[in-house]
Amino acid sequence: MKEPHVARALAAMAFLAAHALLPAPGAARAQEFATLVEDLCGTCAIEITPDVVLGTDGESVIGYTRDFHRLADGRFVMTFDYTPGEFTVFAADGSSFRRIGRQGEGPGEYQRAYRVRDHGSRFYVFDQVRRMTVLDADFTVVRTARVPCLECTGLDMEILRDGSVVLNSLDARKGEPWMTARDWFAIQVVGQDGEFLQQLDEVTVVDLAPVEEFRRHLEVAPDGSVLSAHQRRYRIDRWDPETGELLSSHARAVDWFPAPHPDPMRGPPDHPPQPAVTGMQLDAEGRLWLSLARPAADWRDRLERPGRAANPEGGGGWRYGPGSWQDVIEVLDLESGRVLFSEVVEVQEVRDATLRLIAPGWLARLDEEEIVPIYRMYRIRLVGYEKH
Repeated sequence: MKEPHVARALAAMAFLAAHALLPAPGAARAQEFATLVEDLCGTCAIEITPDVVLGTDGESVIGYTRDFHRLADGRFVMTFDYTPGEFTVFAADGSSFRRIGRQGEGPGEYQRAYRVRDHGSRFYVFDQVRRMTVLDADFTVVRTARVPCLECTGLDMEILRDGSVVLNSLDARKGEPWMTARDWFAIQVVGQDGEFLQQLDEVTVVDLAPVEEFRRHLEVAPDGSVLSAHQRRYRIDRWDPETGELLSSHARAVDWFPAPHPDPMRGPPDHPPQPAVTGMQLDAEGRLWLSLARPAADWRDRLERPGRAANPEGGGGWRYGPGSWQDVIEVLDLESGRVLFSEVVEVQEVRDATLRLIAPGWLARLDEEEIVPIYRMYRIRLVGYEKH
């Protein structure tokens, strides 16, 4: 028999899955809610051109990336999963790199840098210890501020025009203690002193655990609104960061990207890999690009059972083997609610989907064939499209 709090969580997830394509309730109800229509451009194609390779020196890529971003001046910046205290900035051509920071909690020190973004001549670094550090062009500390969050491991961070930060992190409504809070949000708008200016995207939390996926990819649109793409649900929301109003939502109904199942423990060998949005970028024409991972048609043939070799009688746990996912690029026109382009992108088979959009016109892919992981960069563009 399930524990009561687990039963409540599963019931809540079932409700959320069943209502995946409904607008948000209450004051944040969308003014516009639409299902994306597939209207594919018959003359379009994407050109993918190999570019710089990062990490061939064996020193600059110091683990699997947690965050990967292309700066406005063409340089690249990486933070890492298991490397405390520092992040790496690469030259635009990959010819040199610089490690920034050291482990600690003082100025210029980090427990683990999660996100790094640039804004004008400043760099914003969000750290595991719930702190935002602002650096100048020479990576000297300008200021630091504490940023509250119950769960800080969100997917993304962006900077608004006025220098405030939009952060994907889970926290209770401003002023409510975590233990008794009833309202929780997946996106925080944070001021220069770390205070919450606004909170967006209400999510359900039971016993301090989210029962729906709270991770979002973020983009700031030219009009100043904030776009958020759900990681485990094909849905893009547009928010007003000043008022907290949900301006619009667009969802896509396709068999290969179903709503998340209410049982989070589902997995191999009976169930396919979960699809995911792995990246989101706006191009200069206002089109929204998504990189996605979806189950391959032959995912069952790629299942692995690593423990079977060592223990033929007992076997061992199943896992999804290389090639269980397909990488997909889709290009959307949110203004007209259309999917303009959708194509499976063939990449090297890897254990997990690693192809992702990191900047307008740029893809990154992990290559584990070398002893030290390296990242291959690709330029990508849409050709043959004429706007109607």
